[in-house]
Amino acid sequence: MIGMKAAVWYGGKDVRIEQVPQPDPGPDEVLVRIKAVGICGSDLHAYEGISRRRTPPLIMGHEMAGEIVHVGENVGILRQRDAVVVYPILSCGECEYCRSGKENICRNMRFMGLHTPGGFAEHVAVPARNCYRLEPTIPFETASLAEPFAVAVHVVNSLPIGVDDSVLIIGCGVIGSMIAQVGRLRTSGKIIVADIIDSRLDSAKKLGADITINSKKRDVVEEVSKLTEGRGVDVSIEVVGIQTTVQQAVTSTKKGGTIIAVGLLERAMEIDMMRVVSNELKLHGSYIYNDHDFRTSLNLIADGKVEPLPYLTHIYPLEDALKGFEEMAIDKENVLKVILTP
Repeated sequence: MIGMKAAVWYGGKDVRIEQVPQPDPGPDEVLVRIKAVGICGSDLHAYEGISRRRTPPLIMGHEMAGEIVHVGENVGILRQRDAVVVYPILSCGECEYCRSGKENICRNMRFMGLHTPGGFAEHVAVPARNCYRLEPTIPFETASLAEPFAVAVHVVNSLPIGVDDSVLIIGCGVIGSMIAQVGRLRTSGKIIVADIIDSRLDSAKKLGADITINSKKRDVVEEVSKLTEGRGVDVSIEVVGIQTTVQQAVTSTKKGGTIIAVGLLERAMEIDMMRVVSNELKLHGSYIYNDHDFRTSLNLIADGKVEPLPYLTHIYPLEDALKGFEEMAIDKENVLKVILTP
């Protein structure tokens, strides 16, 4: 059996570079030689012990791009040496959600790097239908950002954002910043971003935000009230996932407005349901993305309508995966995204 190098997560901060069996692709699959794979915030949360959605041992990694090195016998479109980006949702294609284009909430959905081996390895076997060819002008490192940008696209596509609507984004890591970029394509209204890290706020302002609030120094609800003359914003987007920030979003949204929850840290929390009901607020979740969102994300990158380069702050070889996790955990001010290159 052919071996390959992989970064295997054994739980907590235990990440080991090991030789593991190279996957053997089936007749409808291709074998992708990973060229670039990003460490997602959710991967970091598993490493830090904040999230327990993953079960070790596991090869994580779902933000991946690479080159096809083997094509299954039933695959008729893709060829060896094609540069591709991987769509990591493994959906059944048959349930009512898949049939309506909502494969992100497929009844039988699995996610690469969460339920099956992901891209923190030299190779990964992928269904051919989950591979999208890359434009020759897009580097693999940039292409790996199509996945997090797709999360932002799905959020914006889920919202009734008008051309003059005001938007509050709470949480300005990679996803929050990307939401600001994609949201700017939909509205000329104020985009307000709140976070506790000044460098992230500065970056967001360069990428589409109009106003930033450091929530360690200023009260978000009070600031939003001043900026909107007491009315509240049309749309609030919560990208942290804790009770405090969800409640900030609820309180900062105008009557009849919309709150969308993206963050995934606390499973249960209390919010002011009296305000939700009496102000007729619309509160709903946004989970990853669907095929349309992913393709839109790729097109936005290819057409230069979003700016991916500011996120490529750290690029390491696969052997330095543990270093990448440590950098992200320790230096949240300067490390936006770590890309591994197997």
